[in-house]
Amino acid sequence: MTGTGPFSTSTPIARAARFTKIRYGLQDIERKRHLYKVDEVKDTLGAEEISRFYAFLFDLYSVFYKPRLKEGALDLVKQLRKKGKKIAIFSDSNRYRLFSETRRLGIRGNVDFILSADSIKRFKPNPTGIVALTKKFKVKKSECVYVGDMAVDVYTARFAGVDSCAIAKGVDPYMLLKGVNPKYLVRNIESLSRTK
Repeated sequence: MTGTGPFSTSTPIARAARFTKIRYGLQDIERKRHLYKVDEVKDTLGAEEISRFYAFLFDLYSVFYKPRLKEGALDLVKQLRKKGKKIAIFSDSNRYRLFSETRRLGIRGNVDFILSADSIKRFKPNPTGIVALTKKFKVKKSECVYVGDMAVDVYTARFAGVDSCAIAKGVDPYMLLKGVNPKYLVRNIESLSRTK
């Protein structure tokens, strides 16, 4: 499972979002996220509101900027499919943007399912989307890995009880991702392609 961030380029909007987070003091919520426990996700409302805000910024930005696939992204997806892996996308993007962007980038036809947080009204770090996907595919959580490029992706995976893989060439920098202790941490998609 993955969000859309590891696959498409969005660095300018990520920088704008980070500036907004600092400007309006929203980083405190991120610092507190590590306190959540998988079976005790009762106070994620503030974090979900931040995710909704970021989703809105990305949607607004996408009107003016058309994302491209990151180098190696489509090859990785095809490689995983050849190995018989199920691939699903769970993203905070709104439904329309998520479906049109994945179609335009050539990803949609190469994944098994796409789920927008907007469609279930549960935004990261709320684990509902990931949990729903494990149930849909009838797979054990121990067999799943959620791939993302932000700290919130690592927390979302943790709350859902699945392993996380953080890709540092994306929204959040390497040291920030390392600090939230993902199960796997790689510098770029090419590194992930080389792992078994």
